[in-house]
Amino acid sequence: MNLRITFLFIFLSIALRLDAGMVRVHSVIDGQTLVVERGGIASTVQLAGLTITDDDGARALMEWTLVNAWVMLDEQPGGGHFLYRSPDALFVNRELVMRGFARATLPSIEPTQHVVVTFLGTTNSAADFAAKRRSDALLDGATKTKSRAAAGNGSGAKRSARPKPSRSRQPRKP
Repeated sequence: MNLRITFLFIFLSIALRLDAGMVRVHSVIDGQTLVVERGGIASTVQLAGLTITDDDGARALMEWTLVNAWVMLDEQPGGGHFLYRSPDALFVNRELVMRGFARATLPSIEPTQHVVVTFLGTTNSAADFAAKRRSDALLDGATKTKSRAAAGNGSGAKRSARPKPSRSRQPRKP
């Protein structure tokens, strides 16, 4: 049992030490390049999957949201990094695209398109309206027939009278 706990502790220590990529942003060079502090050493980081269209806007956004903030870097195989701000996990690469400061060159950065649809009911065509009128007329005819049958068949039979609920009368005050 102790061997399992020791192995788990060593494994977790190694896994956490594999540089999960949490670094602090020191400064912004341009709309696609940051200077981060890794273990006390400043290094340059390039964002992946972007083509910057508005460098001034992208630089201003990154300075405003990232300088002195903790971020997680996810290194990409083709070079560059995906950047996630901590603690809210803002995907900075996608945010630049959504705000119009960059164009995505990787499909994983493209923002998802959500179409909002509000159901306002159905439209009534002329055929639907005519069918409804016919069904209403048939229902009215059936209702009239049932009420005639309930009234009697003309033989003078009376309906049984139900006792009316009694109302208690209170004496009048003189």
